[in-house]
Amino acid sequence: MVHRPKYDDWVLPKGHVEPGELIPETACREFQEETGYRAAITMPIGIVDYPVDGTIKRVYWFLGKLASSQAGEVLDDREIDSVAWKRIDKALDLLTYNNEKEVVLQAARLPATRQVLVVRHAKALGRKGWRKDDWLRPLAARGRRQAQQLTQLLNAYAVNTLASSPSTRCLETLQPFAGQNQIVIDQVEAFSEEGAMLDPAGVGRAMAGLRAQVLLTGEALAVCGHRPVLPAMVDELGIGAQYTIMSVGEVLVAHLDAATGQLLALQRYPSRL
Repeated sequence: MVHRPKYDDWVLPKGHVEPGELIPETACREFQEETGYRAAITMPIGIVDYPVDGTIKRVYWFLGKLASSQAGEVLDDREIDSVAWKRIDKALDLLTYNNEKEVVLQAARLPATRQVLVVRHAKALGRKGWRKDDWLRPLAARGRRQAQQLTQLLNAYAVNTLASSPSTRCLETLQPFAGQNQIVIDQVEAFSEEGAMLDPAGVGRAMAGLRAQVLLTGEALAVCGHRPVLPAMVDELGIGAQYTIMSVGEVLVAHLDAATGQLLALQRYPSRL
């Protein structure tokens, strides 16, 4: 919780979306600016609307976890002059607004979750005119920009495991994030268009293995694949067919129950480019 001297109230950290930001990115940035701590988000808690100065303010709340135990500086100590960590019962006593008290209670009722992010590769060069093997086809200039931008969303979820089709366009989609965080990409032949054609059932088997790995280790996973292969990939996660039509660079975030692996929530984030 943070204290705002202007209003003399205790509130949960929150703030405004900056141009070009996705909401999970905003949540992590605002949390760090107001508390000094870096955090990653996990499960969405809910959306709260309330009136402010003749308009309606909408806040998207997320459960999160600290990405670092070391605190930095609060961005503006005139806006936030104190940061406090409290047990839930003490927090409910200290928080000023009832709607934020309800957010805390909702968060406390959520089960532990694991995150799997399914990525459709960024924009690649067209098939027409490409003379080499299709799996070697790289990203186009727009796709390279999408791949760079993707790092912000993957960082917001503290992704630390990567898997991909071995096709160049998929590997290049994850490479900026992998290089930034020094993560080796697990290349899974079953997720390539060629591999899926040879062994369609292999896609589900490979995803089941990754899903089991996520549940065991607790590490957030991002996996990149192709449009024709995505339906089989997401089916293993319990995601409905209506979500399989993804645009280039789009991400589906599946929140799985840590104990059962059941899909509890799903979010989708189209590329902004």
